[in-house]
Amino acid sequence: MSTPPLLSIRGLSKIYGEVPVVDRVNLEVTPGEIVMVIGPSGAGKSTLLRCVNRIETPSEGEILLEGVNMAGETRNGKFVADPPTVTARKRRRVGMVFQRFNLFAHLTALDNVAIGPRRVLGMKAVDARALAMEQLARVRLSDHMMKRPAQLSGGQQQRVAIARAMAMRPVLILFDEPTSALDPELVGEVLEVIRTLAEDGMTMLVVTHEMQFAREVGTRVLFMDSGRVLEDAPPQKFFSAPHHTRAKEFLRRIHAM
Repeated sequence: MSTPPLLSIRGLSKIYGEVPVVDRVNLEVTPGEIVMVIGPSGAGKSTLLRCVNRIETPSEGEILLEGVNMAGETRNGKFVADPPTVTARKRRRVGMVFQRFNLFAHLTALDNVAIGPRRVLGMKAVDARALAMEQLARVRLSDHMMKRPAQLSGGQQQRVAIARAMAMRPVLILFDEPTSALDPELVGEVLEVIRTLAEDGMTMLVVTHEMQFAREVGTRVLFMDSGRVLEDAPPQKFFSAPHHTRAKEFLRRIHAM
């Protein structure tokens, strides 16, 4: 029997005014897959992730996580939208790491990671801090847990953000260009952490411009342009013999750069 999808996206669109930023996307992701989402700026990649995490409300379509509709439920044949409290509860199962780190400047790295489990998951303070220590060790920041964000490099701050997402014990993590705000010399340390999560079996959608990383770590590559998924293929196939003309042009420009 085939493994049922962890994430199912069906006919998803996000329209601003009359412009479809995400245009009728269909996607299934099984547990343990690392789906690299690539394409030119303005292709709809980040908006796709923000719809999955309900930061943005889709205009059309549906998103199911482990078979549960992220927007509501059907009662007596009629769809009923979730109230905000239910939406917030469902969102806990999806971690998200942004371009910017969004850490609390007045809190230590340890408390930045512990605050979610304590306030959102209702863990005791001692248990939340123990979990935070575990996750900071996982991203190799045990020696920096008592530092505030201003005392950390950009790469270290992003690793704290990853630890914070992992501390919520999600079944899926979304990475929205997690290295784009970093100096080039700091990119590698963040990519290495993501690589380790992939090896540990975490299911991930990763929007990235790091093509070599996508080739080496991804199990699939989605190529998006103008809101649509134009290609969905294993990395070796996509990077060696893309099918769509737009994908070929994109890779040609990347190689030229």
